[in-house]
Amino acid sequence: MGLSFLYLFSLLFTAQHVVVFGKIEYNTMPTELETAVTRHVPKVLQKMCLLKQHPGPCRGNIRQYYFDASKMNCSTFRWGGCQGNGNRFDRLSECLRACLSTGREPKARPRYCSLAFDYGFCFGAVQRYYYDKYWKVCKKTIYSGCGGNQNNFYNFDDCDQICRLGNAVDGERTTKGDGVKRKLIINPNSATVARGRAQGTRASNGISNTTKCIEVVNGSNKKP
Repeated sequence: MGLSFLYLFSLLFTAQHVVVFGKIEYNTMPTELETAVTRHVPKVLQKMCLLKQHPGPCRGNIRQYYFDASKMNCSTFRWGGCQGNGNRFDRLSECLRACLSTGREPKARPRYCSLAFDYGFCFGAVQRYYYDKYWKVCKKTIYSGCGGNQNNFYNFDDCDQICRLGNAVDGERTTKGDGVKRKLIINPNSATVARGRAQGTRASNGISNTTKCIEVVNGSNKKP
């Protein structure tokens, strides 16, 4: 009887440790910020560059670069291969270009903003935002909790400031309200019937008489 009790206790103890290990491995909580990130650093282009380097919970050994605000330069660190935070770059030049202002060039959009959203390889359902390079807006999506790429933001404002640079790009007129991004796009004269609607006749100056504006809400056409 005593032996059976010890065996049962051993099984329960082992199972408990397996569950705890799972919680650590698939932690999806946002990365904590350093207290130093609240200070104003004029030469730092993006607030993500003030984050402390974070290796993530996985066990890889991948060389990456991060911006060290105390040195005002980029340094190397070892990334585990999943999660971490946005202060992580593949190349030294990319890190410097994204984080450090020289006072000459305008603010640059990070290359990872052009990546397609990657759901990851876990089984969670966490709300995130990503930048859609085709519509040039930040969209809400669901993330699995691990894996994926850097085009993955905890809130709309971070995505908007980092990838859209906090303003309209390429001459588009945008409006922001309740976390939904809207764009007014002039239906081009060269659009085909399959794309939208019949373009009607053209005047002598080549402009379609039936050209209209289409309101787009998060990638979906809305009747004018």
